[in-house]
Amino acid sequence: MKSFLETFVISLILCFIFLFFGGAFIFGNIWAILIFVSFIMAILITAFSHQETKILELEERIRALESKN
Repeated sequence: MKSFLETFVISLILCFIFLFFGGAFIFGNIWAILIFVSFIMAILITAFSHQETKILELEERIRALESKN
């Protein structure tokens, strides 16, 4: 949960910077779009980082199994 919140805050800041430099002209309600896009980005980034962690754990288990044989 901590990594998700960190990712959410980072994506929130990035979206705010985008909206500050011209994105506000594209969308009507700045805060709703900002929070929604940051939330979606945080979910995707967190999912990919957890997937990477799982892959690394599986690689370690495979190496351990191969070394036993």
